[in-house]
Amino acid sequence: MPYPRAYYFVLIALAVIAAGFWPSYFSVWGHVPWQFHAHGVVASIWVCMVLAQSWTAHHKGQLPVHRVIGTASLFLFPFLIAGLFAIIDVTGKGYVAGDPERMMLGGSFLSGVALGAAAYVTVFYRALKYRRQVWIHAGYMLSTPLILFESPFSRVLTMFVPPFIIHGPADLKLVLPSILWSMAIELAVIAAIGFKYRGKATPFLVAGGFIAAQMVAMGLLGDLPVLKLVLVAIGNTPSAIVWLTGFAIGALASWGGWQAGKRPAIPIKAAVAPA
Repeated sequence: MPYPRAYYFVLIALAVIAAGFWPSYFSVWGHVPWQFHAHGVVASIWVCMVLAQSWTAHHKGQLPVHRVIGTASLFLFPFLIAGLFAIIDVTGKGYVAGDPERMMLGGSFLSGVALGAAAYVTVFYRALKYRRQVWIHAGYMLSTPLILFESPFSRVLTMFVPPFIIHGPADLKLVLPSILWSMAIELAVIAAIGFKYRGKATPFLVAGGFIAAQMVAMGLLGDLPVLKLVLVAIGNTPSAIVWLTGFAIGALASWGGWQAGKRPAIPIKAAVAPA
């Protein structure tokens, strides 16, 4: 089976998620908007699921469990995309309400999360479509923790790495550089995977293409007037509609990927009566 030690790297991703989101989410669990729970809970479960998938694939007798977890991912994925749309929703609501961070970085956040959602839809659809080709399937599934890994890692940078540490509102200008540097590290990891596995690493390169697009959009296009218009529109749209839109997109990706990966039907030849 491919990537036999991948679950160790997924464990590292979980540790970074716990450290990065501890101050702003896990330690203040009861005092955050529902949108954070809609994203945080499901995204954490998703990474744990990828960990379990990787572990069961490389331990004898665990393939039935691997398949059960894989089937469960079909039902979890719509909630994962809906959670990302919940973050888009809270970004729009904060922008309309005049939240300083979202007024400054709302366009960058919107483009980054939207491209992240598009990346998840693409790689999960392809993971399902090619689920009978183990290298391709495993690569696409293992690429999912890398997408938006910049979010917890950039928070670690702003807490512990001197050039990025945020002490107060005056340091909000450091948020975007911390995110862009985190994305650069993601791309470096993907480049290392590509160098080691060559043609078998195509799924990671697909994810890397989306991450590169995020870097460009967030770093250079965050102040586009059209993004501000979209933020206002989202801010004035009922949250349920935004969340359900994401859920519908995720459900279509699950259904479409599963259908695309089915074995082709073998036609039954009509019996020919002997002359």
